[in-house]
Amino acid sequence: MAPLSFARPGPGLRKRGFSYALGLLLTLAAVGCSNYKAPESSSQQQQLPQLTLSATSFGFNTVVVGQSATETLTVTNSGTAPLVISALAISNDQFSYTGPSVPRTILPANSISYTVGFAPTASGNASGTFSITSNASPATASVSLSGTGEKAFADLVITPASIAFGNLNLQAKSTQNVTLQNTGDMSLSIQGVTLVGAGFGYADLSPGFSLAPDQKLTFQVWFSPTTAGPASATLSFLSPSLSSPGTMQLTGDGVSSTPPPTSQHTVHLTWDASGSQVAGYRVYRSQSSGASYTLLTGSLVDALSYDDSTVSSGTTYYYVVTAVDSSGVESVYSNQATAAIPSS
Repeated sequence: MAPLSFARPGPGLRKRGFSYALGLLLTLAAVGCSNYKAPESSSQQQQLPQLTLSATSFGFNTVVVGQSATETLTVTNSGTAPLVISALAISNDQFSYTGPSVPRTILPANSISYTVGFAPTASGNASGTFSITSNASPATASVSLSGTGEKAFADLVITPASIAFGNLNLQAKSTQNVTLQNTGDMSLSIQGVTLVGAGFGYADLSPGFSLAPDQKLTFQVWFSPTTAGPASATLSFLSPSLSSPGTMQLTGDGVSSTPPPTSQHTVHLTWDASGSQVAGYRVYRSQSSGASYTLLTGSLVDALSYDDSTVSSGTTYYYVVTAVDSSGVESVYSNQATAAIPSS
């Protein structure tokens, strides 16, 4: 609106001219400023909540049935008014959430967090939606959920899978390390260890131990030939968690320029019957007390006695017996028996 200026009235019109000028000024002010609007103060501007999520989807990949995986979801009020979370929901019960209860008010520039989990109950793909209802616009925010359930299994890896000891003098002894590892995702119980073959043995290992997932165990196998010529053996590990026993092959060759000692002796072993129903017994022998036992026969002994006629003169032997049920589950070793073979 342009400013107004007035001529000063003469003496005879001072009062009348002043009144006219004043009336004109007020009229022009009223007409010229009719579209003017005073600016609103910041307190008068509209304030709204705004919901912001740290993620709009979670992919849990593969999770073993019976186990779980989690992710963290952060909900932030990035608006200018309080955000009210009124409801939370998940569409698939294989997914879950934990965190603050609702209704829950989040002030501007503040956040809360929820832990979103996946615990599959069956093998296969799973999907769902985590929905958050609030007073923001839109009223519902969603997070897409996906994951794959996998059946738990046990798997025994034997390293190395076989050992060739090569040529070895009679009565000499060669030892190598073997590692067992459970590469599955459930515990693996070894309830039986068998070694079929003369001249071989193992130490630092006995039935009845378990391996957790990824757990390793190292023990020793040895070759000590008593007769000249090639020799071989199979070392087996039995577990109800395995569809078939884990096995490793052992080979070696006994060599000597002198004939091995002979013996006309026989060790006669007897034992008490097991208190449980069994399919038979296994007899083990070692030349080291308390370790390195070797299975003497491939088949179960169905009697309460056994005669070992494969002994050498001047050698001390140590024997233990185990009981085996119809499922192939083997007991721990019995008390050790000692037999010292005379030199002649």
